[in-house]
Amino acid sequence: MSDADEIRMVACETHGEYRSRLDAKSGRWSRCWGCVEAELLALDSLARAKEAAEQRALELEHHLAESGLEGRLLAARFSNFIARTPAQQKVLDACQSFVEPVEADVCRNLWLVGGVGVGKTHLGAAMVSHFIRERGMPAALLSAREVIRQMRANWGRSKDARALGESEEEVVERLGRVGLLVLDEIGAGFDSDADRVQLFDVIDLRYRLGLPTVVLSNLVAKDMKPILGERTYDRLREGASLLTCNWKSNRTGVQ
Repeated sequence: MSDADEIRMVACETHGEYRSRLDAKSGRWSRCWGCVEAELLALDSLARAKEAAEQRALELEHHLAESGLEGRLLAARFSNFIARTPAQQKVLDACQSFVEPVEADVCRNLWLVGGVGVGKTHLGAAMVSHFIRERGMPAALLSAREVIRQMRANWGRSKDARALGESEEEVVERLGRVGLLVLDEIGAGFDSDADRVQLFDVIDLRYRLGLPTVVLSNLVAKDMKPILGERTYDRLREGASLLTCNWKSNRTGVQ
């Protein structure tokens, strides 16, 4: 068979006329290279999208594992916070607005105060969840005592044991740089100068980086100053909004 017999001109609806060659072994004519190339690019795009989705899933799992959210708090969302009164709706709207992106170099903090069982921790968890799930950023909800516990986790351990955990400096770096830090239970078992110094290291780094911090407490703002210490208090109050949850507890038996 001559070369002329092995090649024919074929019209592709997408790419126009092309030279198709007969494969002697399979008996098949070659396809339009433009179509083949487009299919290869589509397959590559699908593979990249799958890889990106898998990476996002791994990052989500990692962020949630380090978020401090456990049990029912993992399910906390703005959408399942029940706002029965205008006051509750106002606080809910403010919390939702707080977690939306803002201009660079605008440092914002939020203080959410009120009695036991009014939903402060639910809203704090919802803010953390929003940062992780919607914005793809690390965030954490921790009690002030838990922050100190993590910083001291390696105290008194052997050199080999310390190598397996985070140093105090590494905890400061991690919590100081998460997209959002929600501090819960300010005032509960947090009363030594050493506690205040260590918490200040985290808050000071966030202050210098312009990262948002949320404070949750049963105490009024002025009563937290001696607990937090003047320096930490001042940094958290600068540029902060204050939301008061002044409604009855949702918990049965709590007045």
